[in-house]
Formats: sequence, structure tokens, C-alpha cells
Amino acid sequence: MTQLRVPLDDLITRGRVSAMVDDTRVLIAWVDGQVVAYEDACGHRGNSLAEGVVRDCIVTCPAHLWRYDLRTGERHDSPGAPLVSYSLEILGDDIVVDVPPPAPKLSIREALLAAAREGKR
Repeated sequence: MTQLRVPLDDLITRGRVSAMVDDTRVLIAWVDGQVVAYEDACGHRGNSLAEGVVRDCIVTCPAHLWRYDLRTGERHDSPGAPLVSYSLEILGDDIVVDVPPPAPKLSIREALLAAAREGKR
């Protein structure tokens, strides 16, 4: 587990912050008086959500317009896989996010086999 530290002032000033830890982009946002952290990757093609428009706690991916509720990480416009969320705590003037190591990449063969198995269920 890797810890990402972001100054709380950065988040208060901008409303959301994207930061990189190892090979993972993390989106930290201020939503309804709460701080939340998600993998900063849209489920469609992995585009960053940090530059997306946020209205009523819903962020819209700037690349392909998928929408996510930042309170829950769930897709807002269609059922589907939610954003990966991370636990965090506020320590003094910093937000500390626990980011697990990324899952190992599957080979094309492994990905095709996994997709075929999912289709049989």
C-alpha cells in the first residue's frame, strides 16, 4: 500500500485534485462537505475525470461524456462498474490517501479467456 499526501489547501482552492502515485492517477474531490478519493480513470477508456465538469456532485468525463456520482462513485447515466474508491484520512493540513498497488496487467490471451468466462455465467 502506498500513501499519497495532498495539501488540504489545494483541494479547498480547486475543489478537486488529480495526483499520480506509482502508475495510478488518483482523483480527490470535495463533495457535499466530504473528501472522497477515486482512481482518476473513466470506465470507458480510462480518461481522467479531473478536468470534467461537475454539477450537483456529478462529474462528466470530458472525453466521452460518461457521468459518475462523486458521492458514491456509481455511474449516474447508466448501470455499470463504479469508480475504484480509496480510503483516506485528513492528518493536519494534508489529505492522506491509501492506494493499493495496481493489479497486474493481463496478457491479451488472459483477457480474452476472462471475458469468455464472464460471458458463460
